[in-house]
Amino acid sequence: MASYLYAIVPWPVEPAPAPAGPPAKSAKSAKPKAGRGGRKTAKASAAPAPSSPANAPAPRPALGMGVGAVARPVEALVYEDLAALVSTVAPGEVGGDDVRSLRRDMKAHSAVLNRLIEQGLASVLPVRFGVVFPTPQLLVDRVLKPQYRLLKSHLQRLRGAAEVSLKVTYAEDHVLREIVAEHPELARRSGGTSYQSRIDFGQRIAREIQARQDRDAHWLLDALRPVVRDVRAGKPASDMTVLNASFLVEKEVLPRFDRVLEQLNAEVGPLMRFNCVGPLPPYSFAELHL
Repeated sequence: MASYLYAIVPWPVEPAPAPAGPPAKSAKSAKPKAGRGGRKTAKASAAPAPSSPANAPAPRPALGMGVGAVARPVEALVYEDLAALVSTVAPGEVGGDDVRSLRRDMKAHSAVLNRLIEQGLASVLPVRFGVVFPTPQLLVDRVLKPQYRLLKSHLQRLRGAAEVSLKVTYAEDHVLREIVAEHPELARRSGGTSYQSRIDFGQRIAREIQARQDRDAHWLLDALRPVVRDVRAGKPASDMTVLNASFLVEKEVLPRFDRVLEQLNAEVGPLMRFNCVGPLPPYSFAELHL
């Protein structure tokens, strides 16, 4: 049987520090209160674990079941003080062309990683979907042994943090109204009837939206940087996208991150819509070479 890889974690596991306060509430409407929302599986905070003697062994995380037509338990393949979280799969069982099976396995893969975040592991180095090794020993020989120092460095960099995904978009009617108000000459030009005049008008509007996007994206990032450890900004998904970014946020700082989002959301009013999801495994910050 082959070994399907989900993540690398320190071993034995170490729980992350609890957040400093309760997470901000979030809504699911088009104009939400800009806290983190949209997931029922990922929690911003958890009740503190009961105290245990100082010399008691660290509790093993509940890893659950993994991918495959026959889901098998996720287990820890331990090397030194690291563990590769794996489950056994039959050759060719994962990554085929069947869409339904692919969707099932992608969901199971995400569920394992989300479960680690729910349980408050101090550090998780997630692995992309579909990585399979023919044998457990090959995983040790090709990943854990030769990259041991690098893996330790990555885990230390991610320690105590989770990913938060933020997408901010303009409400089209509102942004067009503001652009025309700032540039009254555009309102006069909008009445042109010739084909070329309509093209010129559309190009001018597009340039003004782009300029506003750049300005507003920098404003949002500057406001959030003091409460995040790192950021990865992606390409805009559409002409109305202001910001498409992932943030590495310390778990104990998540309530402060929420409060900053709420302040930004209140400041922009109906001009922008915030869609924020997390905490998530730090997919965008996992620099793992397999």
